[in-house]
Amino acid sequence: MNRKRISRIGKYVLVTMLLTAAPASGWAQRMIKVSGTVYNIADKKKKVPFSGSVVYVYSCKTVAAAKDLKNSLDKDNTNFALFMNEDERAETDANGYYEILVPDNGALVFKAGLNKAILEKVSNRMKIDVEVDDGIYLKEVVVTGELKQIQPEPKASRLIGNRLYPYNTFVVPKGEVNMYSRLIVQPYVLNCATNDTVAFLKPLVYDGKDYHLTQARWLGYDLKKDPLEPYIQSRPLVNERMVIEWRDTLTVPDPNVNYSCYADFCIENYHRIPFRKTYQINTCENKRPLKFLQYDLIALDMDFQKYPEKAQVEKFDTEDQVELSFEINSDRLTDDPKNQESLTGIRKKLNLILNEPGAMLKEFHVIGKASPEGYYQQNLQLAQKRMQRIQQEVVGVLPHAVAERVYQNPQAEVASWNEVAELLEKDSLMETAGFIRKVVRELPDQMNRQGQRIKASKDYRTVIVPYLERLRQVKYLCRYDIYREPTDKEVMAAYRRKGLDGMYTRYEYWKLLQLLKDSQEKEAVARKAYEESLSMKRPWVLAGNTLAKLYLEKDVTDTRILEPLIDRTIFTVNYERKNMDTGRTEIINPIEVVVNQLCMYIKAGDFENASVMAKLIPADYKEFDLVKAYAWAMGGYFQGGNTPEETQRAAETFRTICQSSVQNEAVMNLALETPQGNAQAEKVLEQMADESPVKWYLKAVTEARKGDVGLTEAALYLVRCFNLDQKMIVTAQNDGEFTKEIVETALEMYKNQ
Repeated sequence: MNRKRISRIGKYVLVTMLLTAAPASGWAQRMIKVSGTVYNIADKKKKVPFSGSVVYVYSCKTVAAAKDLKNSLDKDNTNFALFMNEDERAETDANGYYEILVPDNGALVFKAGLNKAILEKVSNRMKIDVEVDDGIYLKEVVVTGELKQIQPEPKASRLIGNRLYPYNTFVVPKGEVNMYSRLIVQPYVLNCATNDTVAFLKPLVYDGKDYHLTQARWLGYDLKKDPLEPYIQSRPLVNERMVIEWRDTLTVPDPNVNYSCYADFCIENYHRIPFRKTYQINTCENKRPLKFLQYDLIALDMDFQKYPEKAQVEKFDTEDQVELSFEINSDRLTDDPKNQESLTGIRKKLNLILNEPGAMLKEFHVIGKASPEGYYQQNLQLAQKRMQRIQQEVVGVLPHAVAERVYQNPQAEVASWNEVAELLEKDSLMETAGFIRKVVRELPDQMNRQGQRIKASKDYRTVIVPYLERLRQVKYLCRYDIYREPTDKEVMAAYRRKGLDGMYTRYEYWKLLQLLKDSQEKEAVARKAYEESLSMKRPWVLAGNTLAKLYLEKDVTDTRILEPLIDRTIFTVNYERKNMDTGRTEIINPIEVVVNQLCMYIKAGDFENASVMAKLIPADYKEFDLVKAYAWAMGGYFQGGNTPEETQRAAETFRTICQSSVQNEAVMNLALETPQGNAQAEKVLEQMADESPVKWYLKAVTEARKGDVGLTEAALYLVRCFNLDQKMIVTAQNDGEFTKEIVETALEMYKNQ
């Protein structure tokens, strides 16, 4: 069979049979998309995808039509197949893979070179793999196909951080356009999870050299009114085959989902639009070269002593209380040294109150007391004398102007025998106490007779009298207001009493954020303090940073917290600026705030803003080099550069991350996507532990990049990875580094091992 005859087999199908064949069933057929792989089983030891030449796949509406088509193809009968429909045939790609639309009760016919055609009934199957014994190899046969229209193959775009790098090559066949045509390519990005349009990219516009000339001649068209004028490329459309290399960059909102890219292709001239189609130009399987980058984020607290808050004096109600003892039947104090110390202490306290600008005496009470032995009226008079004496001695030190403003309520009283019983009970003298209580019950409201009967008891002298001495006393009570700074204990007591609903001064918040140990309590207080400061248009840096730090520690993301505390027009940290209105020096962009916001942006997947934060941190803050490098790397700034400074920073970023761990060195070299980077990654991966699933995953990536040569090894490495961590299966299925064939082969080997 000559070369031209073989070529015709590949190019044409027997369309007449496909058009005349009618469904056998009486109801409408449902079209389904069937896909699969054609395998070459010439080598009996293993089957490999059919990649040596193209296998043609034909869609037939009925099994009968498929049988007729198979017979015709087997007889090389192609004379009446010149008017085929494109949607009724497909070709396998370089990996033997195909996709085609066919009725669910129809059939497929496969034709590979000189081999007999193979018929497969669909029977509602959506995946059909076929095996072909391609034992005949004709070196002298060269099958050449020529593209008849624009039809790009979808590629796997790169996703580094939240920057998507779509790309493709568009081939415009010869004769598709001319000097009077315009080609418009409008790419747009879709979210693969929701199918929502994320953004429209910059269009490509190519004009033939006479496209605008015709417009000007016919209608005097003004090019300045053309909305596509800014996007017109300098290269003109020609009638020859054109190859357009296209790539773009887009910042996507969520780096954790997959994105695909489509493009509307339109060829127009001044009369009509002869060609308009939409193609997928980038698949949903994005390449994420940095997804296995290892990093540790930090959360910095601020030094509260560098940002002190001045305490506001508060009003506290205070009272002091002292008891003095007297001789029996007298208003003279006993010789007990405690009496004199107490009197001296009272006078000093009053003088302190008088001399303290923040204190004010409110009340002064003296309560004289006599023991119950003897006659009640005499005892009451004695209590009054004792009270008056102490009142004169103590109040006498007060200036008249102060004394007349102080509320005084002197009192005299006689202790009851029940009070004596209480003292006895405290010392466990229950029998004597019971006797006294019995007397009081039998002689109610008759203190004189109560005293006579109790005095006649045998225990009176030895047991009861010593307790009477304790009741010969004067009580002094002084109440005053004092304005002073609250102590730590008082701040905590106020918080426990009022909780989050209470009102607190900035100083009290400042204290609470240091005193509280429970992270949830501290977070709630920090949030309340920060929200109050924002409502007053005075964002408080300590509260905001404390809240952000607590969020980072529990892996919660909110980039809005610290943004009001950062001035992006000041390109450094810890910048001191004097406020012209207040005269106070303010610290702009505290290093702790900038670093925490950098980490917050990294957690949020906003690597564009993370890179901005990294630029604010000067080079002399060496302790933050790694987190800065990670932000720049995830922003895509680890290779190349438009200026010498950017090139140097990219090199330092690459080197810093490579030095952080063996895994990171392998990841960064793979991210270069160069032969040298791939080779270096292979060497570095040998240093990783065999127990690491990431090692085998990355080794599979290096093999997959070798094309068909590395297909088998890539699948084997993926199997080792899946054995260590089966969650990696989903990762591989959504990774643009691997073809479907590699992943499916690995899964089949994994399930059958």
